[in-house]
Amino acid sequence: MNTVRLTHPWARRVARECLFLTLLVMAGCATTLRGQVLDAQTGQPIAGAVVLGVWSKGGGLPGLSHTELVGVREAETDAAGRFTLDGVSGLLLDEQSITVYKFGYVGWSNQLIFPGFKSRSDPRIPSEIRLEPFPPGGNHRDHIMFIQSATSSTVSSRGDRGRFDDAIRRESKMR
Repeated sequence: MNTVRLTHPWARRVARECLFLTLLVMAGCATTLRGQVLDAQTGQPIAGAVVLGVWSKGGGLPGLSHTELVGVREAETDAAGRFTLDGVSGLLLDEQSITVYKFGYVGWSNQLIFPGFKSRSDPRIPSEIRLEPFPPGGNHRDHIMFIQSATSSTVSSRGDRGRFDDAIRRESKMR
């Protein structure tokens, strides 16, 4: 039986080209995020929640690194609490940050946890996102700071989050 060994120059070249083509195709593929936002206490769908997606990648040299914003997308949940968020394609995306907000609920982020601003151990986005009702007497100033941390100041300076900013405006006035 004949076997192809990667020690032959032509076999290495073919393997390299196949790997390059696979990486090129995968790097340009955008994924669509679909999910449902529910009330954590009742399990009922939450209509009108705004979902903000932010995609970024790192760049620069060691010691002079920076984060580049690759794309921002927004979606709003329907009557069944469902949303579809078109992803961003790009080479070597480093981070996908998703934040969900609805007035009267604690904002949800796949990167941070409120209260406490702690990093999530698992940043994967579940198909069901459960929002906790905002606690009576809760600190709106800290909550808005959390939302701003989760969504990045770079994004707000570009003006790419119209629906999201409109949604948090009411709570911002309660500081």
